Amino acid sequence: MSHNLCIIEDEIDIADALKEYFEGEGFNVSAFYNGMDFLRNEGTENFDGFYLVDWNLPDIQGIDIVKKIRETNKLSPVFMVTAYSKKEDIINGLKAGADDYITKPFNFEELLQRVRNSAMKKEAMNEKIGDDDGEVKLLPAAAAFLKGNTAINLTRREYIIFEKLYLSNGECVTREQLIDCFEKEDKMTIRNIDVHIFSLRKKIKEVCYKIDTVWGLGYKLSMQL
Repeated sequence: MSHNLCIIEDEIDIADALKEYFEGEGFNVSAFYNGMDFLRNEGTENFDGFYLVDWNLPDIQGIDIVKKIRETNKLSPVFMVTAYSKKEDIINGLKAGADDYITKPFNFEELLQRVRNSAMKKEAMNEKIGDDDGEVKLLPAAAAFLKGNTAINLTRREYIIFEKLYLSNGECVTREQLIDCFEKEDKMTIRNIDVHIFSLRKKIKEVCYKIDTVWGLGYKLSMQL
């Protein structure tokens, strides 16, 4: 299946290389070298595809582009690509609505796999979206879950954390227990867990879930009243 990809990147060599690479992998690609050209020429509301957005654009910051995308398009995966790698930058990117945060320099093959994984999640959710019974359906292969007819799209790490909290039936889960859910290759730390909890809280709020902090212990999942 062919997928649409929109690249917003002011470094022309990088943008053109990404365009050529993804087109070679079967994607329909459009590229913009600054934010205003994107906003003038690309409608976001009905776009069905993926966005790669550079943070440091010459005219309007990429994080503001992400916010504008999210005003009309809640479902298309957005990947923020940037040289900024501080914890607060990552959090701000996720708060703006990015699904994933990729730091420069990056490996094209890794980026392609992340986009493909997002495509698999979208397809898996589309197969399940007809259910409307209000129950939660975990979709581990898609790293997502459904509540009634609402699909919540997560990153792989966010899904692992959500699944552990959800299956704990409201009981407290320590940070150490959450770390144990990951393979050693993930090199998860307490700091990593806290960052992913932050982004999870924002995403699951849409379906009235919240993650409570149990001070000195960990986290538990509950419903908002």
